[in-house]
Amino acid sequence: MSTITELTASECEELLRAGVFGRLVLRDGPRGAEILPVNYVTVGDAILVRTATGSLIDQYGNGATLLFEVDQVDYERWHGWSVVARGQGELVSDDERSESERHTPGPPRWVRRDDARWLRLRWDELSGRRIGAAQDRVAGMPVRRTW
Repeated sequence: MSTITELTASECEELLRAGVFGRLVLRDGPRGAEILPVNYVTVGDAILVRTATGSLIDQYGNGATLLFEVDQVDYERWHGWSVVARGQGELVSDDERSESERHTPGPPRWVRRDDARWLRLRWDELSGRRIGAAQDRVAGMPVRRTW
């Protein structure tokens, strides 16, 4: 039987920085919460997501308290982990991004569209859990960011 273990802040940060795909949770006015799958990058203590004008992220992300989740599960070996970042969303244009944000390659595009805006989520809290005894959680990620 597996046990659940809390991840340290540094373990959470390592896994978050290694990821390329996660889920953004935001409040969508009358419908309540929305969970949106997104490609992302991290720069400093922030998650960056490219978005289009008029999208749900564009409409409801700016100034909102947001959650962002990234995870990995190995069903065959019965282990996995999940990391959640919490913070305030900020919509910025290409020109408003910092120097380091402009020099970091953006997340891969899966859809052709006019992505003129970015959501910056500066996390003020990271939390995570793992289940099972996976030794190297980053190496177990099927797709991961390498720098």
